[in-house]
Amino acid sequence: MTIRAYEAERDEKAVIRIWEETRWIDRNDEDDASYLRDLLDDSRALVGELDGEAECITISSPASIRYLSEEIPLGIVAAVTTSPRGRRAGLASRATAGLVQQDAEAGMMVSALGMFEQGFYTRLGFGNGPSELRWSFDPSNLGVDARAGIPVRITIEDSEDVHRAMCKRALRHGGVCIQSHAHVRADMGWTENPLGLGYRNAGGELTHFVWGEMKDENGPFVLVKIAWREPEQLQELLALLKGFGDQAHLVKMIEPAGLQLQDFIDRPLREKNTPKEGEWRKGAEAEAWWQARINDLAGCLQRTSLPQSGAALAFNLHLDDPIGKFLPSKGGWKGVGGDYVVQLGAASSAEPGDRQGLPSLHAGIGGFTRLWPGCAEASAIAAAGQIEASSQLLDDLETALRLPLPRTGCEF
Repeated sequence: MTIRAYEAERDEKAVIRIWEETRWIDRNDEDDASYLRDLLDDSRALVGELDGEAECITISSPASIRYLSEEIPLGIVAAVTTSPRGRRAGLASRATAGLVQQDAEAGMMVSALGMFEQGFYTRLGFGNGPSELRWSFDPSNLGVDARAGIPVRITIEDSEDVHRAMCKRALRHGGVCIQSHAHVRADMGWTENPLGLGYRNAGGELTHFVWGEMKDENGPFVLVKIAWREPEQLQELLALLKGFGDQAHLVKMIEPAGLQLQDFIDRPLREKNTPKEGEWRKGAEAEAWWQARINDLAGCLQRTSLPQSGAALAFNLHLDDPIGKFLPSKGGWKGVGGDYVVQLGAASSAEPGDRQGLPSLHAGIGGFTRLWPGCAEASAIAAAGQIEASSQLLDDLETALRLPLPRTGCEF
């Protein structure tokens, strides 16, 4: 069993087979395979090898994540795919850990991923993002006063414009910008029954749009990407979705950052209580779908400037990081476990050591990562056993880290 860098000439055929066997792409679909090739060419990738052949592939895409007004380098673990033959051999854990290691050494201060299930990546130090609402609603019930203009049609050929619009969209705390065009193009190419509509400015630049999958004649329309820069543009997109109600009976989407979608739905509780089964069920379901971990504690805290009127909060941090158990013993980054003196305030920092007289916080890296951007309150993370501190320090942490929920604004 070997973990090594992906080599196109050596591994391409095996990796395409892995993705076909796991049904991530359709078998013998050259378009699907070409998007995968482009993604691999523009990404960092490791394979897990058994008996001389790749049976696992992990892929990382460069990105950034907004922390209040700061942009922090982010490595997105875009795919972890293991063949049926390679399951339960430890390939995925070791390859994912190796990918995080390479991203950390390349300056990615944080790693994030969309989880297939809670627990697997927790072993590598990943902690849950906040719960987000996935809405299913009749678009004709959107109570929007704005009137939508006639949109332009968006196709895979517009992927560069879509990528640019996603990176220039209104970003809030936690907002993610994926820097790889190949990543965005692949997402678009793998969308079944795609439908994209949007608006360009006088110079021809795509400024706001929706992109998703129209599953059947009457929907559901599953919204995959949405971007806007100004509130008026968001209003126009909601009006555009309302127009879908002439044909589509259901729209599904994650609640956009900075928005309480229920404000825009007429009779939302009536919709929720109207009996429907399966994919036609209406209402909202809460789900924490992404996880993250800090790879550079000092770097992240150096970019943390909290709005505070009082003195900074200082404490000793005793940090555990399990990722080293999945990495080779020799050389390289081994995680961020250790003892630190942390200060949180207008100027924040983390320095190795332990200072007498300060309160102490014991934390796993997943729990501290959740705490840092405000994914959950300190008391909630402590209740889950991911951090431990006195009740006074937990209260002080909740006061210091009064932050808006981090919302990525895109799926990955």
